[in-house]
Amino acid sequence: MNNPKPRLIQTYLPDGTLEGIRVIELSDSSIKAFVIPRLQLKNAKVRDELLRPSIYFLVSSSDSLGYIGESENFFHRVKNHDQNKQFWDVAVAIVSTTNSLEKSDVKYLESLAVERAQSGSMTIENKTVPIRNNVHEFKLHTLQKILDDTQLILTSLGYDILASPNIKEDIWVCKAKNTEAKAQFRGDKFVILKGSKIDKSYAPSWGEKWPKSLVEREEIFAKFGRDLGETIEFTENVAFRSPNHAGGFATGRNVNAWLVWKDESGQTMDEVMRKG
Repeated sequence: MNNPKPRLIQTYLPDGTLEGIRVIELSDSSIKAFVIPRLQLKNAKVRDELLRPSIYFLVSSSDSLGYIGESENFFHRVKNHDQNKQFWDVAVAIVSTTNSLEKSDVKYLESLAVERAQSGSMTIENKTVPIRNNVHEFKLHTLQKILDDTQLILTSLGYDILASPNIKEDIWVCKAKNTEAKAQFRGDKFVILKGSKIDKSYAPSWGEKWPKSLVEREEIFAKFGRDLGETIEFTENVAFRSPNHAGGFATGRNVNAWLVWKDESGQTMDEVMRKG
């Protein structure tokens, strides 16, 4: 993964629209993904692949929530989730292109995926990591590659539910008054990491100019924070649109992200990424 080779992601639109089901294939991979909007579930039953063993993800992109599951018959399982889980709006089912995944394989993949999702930027609804079942040692490399391919597909869709264990991302630090926030790029998101401490105070001029950002700040504090008095400590990773968005949130001020975020050696993002 340190020297990744080019890959081709192809998307097929069975009904010719982006609002319908999408079928995604990845070059040099043994899997394909079905991206199914909740409103299109009835159209999924015609796909034979979705009646086979799969690992699947239920996501709410607006709330950055996700759920990971496995099933011998995805379509039957997702109908149950449609009745009992309210948060999600899109399902992503991962199936084998050669019909080679077995029940034990997808159970093993589920355990790997939930474990990896603990470091992703989305909050997952799974409360515990499933017990890792035994699979033949010859399959371990294949299943790991399937999960890596799944992570690549999900990230390309904008769902950073899985974090890759093979790539060490740079840590960026923002320090201001009582704030000490640490963050990483995750796909197309900039994620402030669990354990970061954010000063509750903010500049009145920032609050007046960006009232929606102030409301967002209070909501995130309430949902993902532990009150320490003058500061809030993040209890989960929280994804932001950009370093600028995250910098304004962390400081409660108008900031230049290129200068406020520094690497662990103290160099600014501008020095590292623009000036090399």
